[in-house]
Amino acid sequence: MAAALQRDQDPANGWQLLQTYESQRVDDWIKWHSEPQFKTDLWFLVTDENGKETRVPACRTVLSINSVFIQNLPAGDEEIEVKIDRTICTDAITVVYFLWLNYPCFTKKVDASKGQIVEFIAHSPFDGLVDEVLDETIGYDERQMAELCLAIAKIAKLADFMCAAGTIERLVEIFEKIFSLVPDGKKTKYLYMASFALDDVDSRDRRTTGVRPGSSFVEEFPACFLSMNEAEQERIAGHVVPMFDAFLKGCPRQLPRNTHTGHYDTHVNIPDNVRRPAERSLSRLADITTFLLDFYEKARSGPA
Repeated sequence: MAAALQRDQDPANGWQLLQTYESQRVDDWIKWHSEPQFKTDLWFLVTDENGKETRVPACRTVLSINSVFIQNLPAGDEEIEVKIDRTICTDAITVVYFLWLNYPCFTKKVDASKGQIVEFIAHSPFDGLVDEVLDETIGYDERQMAELCLAIAKIAKLADFMCAAGTIERLVEIFEKIFSLVPDGKKTKYLYMASFALDDVDSRDRRTTGVRPGSSFVEEFPACFLSMNEAEQERIAGHVVPMFDAFLKGCPRQLPRNTHTGHYDTHVNIPDNVRRPAERSLSRLADITTFLLDFYEKARSGPA
């Protein structure tokens, strides 16, 4: 799948392929869980943004190991349906990824060359996505990283609803690994969405991680924030002010200060390694100012 996305240079087509592939993953899970060796006594009902409902099968015994929510469901032998509110999750693939993260890895036997039987631990589709992003032979791929970050952000919210602390901890570990792979200047809105989603549900205080004046995590945030649509901006609303505050506090440290007057000079001969970061900061500062003025104008033109 990753190769197909890499070959398709049109972002719209790439995401359409991704949606098709995710739909196939959901169908595969439903078919796989209907096999005789699995007990299905739990169904998750997910409603997408278009109102389409999908029932995803699961096993209470397996999920109750890590999910306090499942542990607290009424006892009994009858099947139970859990309707997931649309504010928590709107796509079945997120539920399937969550289930894969909470099911054990299964050993498969495969007929290899020369008629030999080889055993190996089966990888889930989510594990495969993580492996692709972490594969050093492939190198950094922005679309793969975006797909994984978006999945992490969605799974984190569902895991919090399911009271699955172990799943959240694993997502944190995965994110910390992939975060280190993102080159400076290559951060995307999806990376921030994943980071903030984990901040919102993680029991540890991670909000200060990377959020310090002068860090690339802070410096690249304004451009990524402005690239988000309104719904995405609303989703991270609680993190916007701290991030902008950190960015603004970091800007003066990058501007050349006249040691005699104490003012910031813009007309003297400034080395490129100082001038260019300063110009980038000023450009981003201008973007923030424009955004705030636009926001203020819309607020004033609203209902009295």
